[in-house]
Amino acid sequence: MWLEKLDENRISLGLERMEKFMKEREKIKYKCIHVGGTNGKGSVCHFIYNILRENYSVGLYTSPHLERLNERIVVDGVEISDEEVERYEYLNKYNFTYFEALTAIAIDYFEKKNVDYAIFEVGLGGRLDATNVIEPEISIITNVSLEHENYLGKDISSIAREKAGIIKNAPVVTACKGEALELIKNFAKDLYVVGEDVKWRKVENNKFLIEANEKYLVETKMNGVFQGENIAIAIKASELLGIGKEKIIEGIRKTFLPGRMERIGNFILDGAHNPKAIEAFSSSLADYNRLIVIFGAMKDKNIPEMISRLPPARFYIATKSGSRRAMDAEKIAEIGKKIGVDFFVKSEIREAIEFANEIAKENEIICIVGSLYLVGEARKILKEKYLY
Repeated sequence: MWLEKLDENRISLGLERMEKFMKEREKIKYKCIHVGGTNGKGSVCHFIYNILRENYSVGLYTSPHLERLNERIVVDGVEISDEEVERYEYLNKYNFTYFEALTAIAIDYFEKKNVDYAIFEVGLGGRLDATNVIEPEISIITNVSLEHENYLGKDISSIAREKAGIIKNAPVVTACKGEALELIKNFAKDLYVVGEDVKWRKVENNKFLIEANEKYLVETKMNGVFQGENIAIAIKASELLGIGKEKIIEGIRKTFLPGRMERIGNFILDGAHNPKAIEAFSSSLADYNRLIVIFGAMKDKNIPEMISRLPPARFYIATKSGSRRAMDAEKIAEIGKKIGVDFFVKSEIREAIEFANEIAKENEIICIVGSLYLVGEARKILKEKYLY
């Protein structure tokens, strides 16, 4: 496939290539929702996607993928095929990055499929992200925490400014707090804030009460207390789009996103890939007192902070995904040792899974966390054992 010849790790922030592509095609006819932020973007995208699908034909563009790049571009539950991707080889003339090429494919493919709505997840930052050539009906900034500092800035305010770059002349929904929220208020004329304009609380496992224009008692297949905030964002956005209460509740109920607090056998898989996300992951496991944690992450992440926020466990196992950006398991173990966390070292995820199964006691949960790439590889292995 021509796309696989592009370097997935090449990052070249800037809109010049995408703007050239947009000038050479017809104006987008479908309505767009643009979703940025540090954590929760994927979940929010999927919640809104399933809510809108109750009434409309909907395209969904997310990243990264867990197992196949086709997962990134979906229309009404059907992934783009390899054959359809191949038809876009002509895009090579733009000298796109891997992510830009996929974004351009999504923009055009959704048009060809005559969708009513399309949801675009920001890849990195916002202001200079390839997706920032669309004109949204609603912009969403889930939250802001420290991540990708080399590209976005060294502090919350700088990162928030980059993420606020997706705000156009449309309503904005956010769950940001503190200085990030104050900065976003400078950019957004029509702003709805979770915690102020929208309230949520957990009622029981996987059930939440959301108070927006109306009250919603919703049940979700998605695990994790933090999903309450994501659901609140999705509900407010859906209200702004004029979606009815019953459709919203049903869309939330149907939503499931692999690799986010996903249970397969005695394993829990989560793509938490920064300190804040690890913190949310760990707090959702507070009721489990017997855990084994398999951890792997990318080199450009704040590994010491991620390790320090891992849940209490009987054993920790360091491993590495197949990505070139992934940190070696030995290096993770070295960092862990410096902050008082001892790791077993298994250089590949399959080896880590086999070892964890060997040392696990009956009913002991094995967590795999730290990277969506790691979770994607683990998922393939676990599906062989548990799902087929």
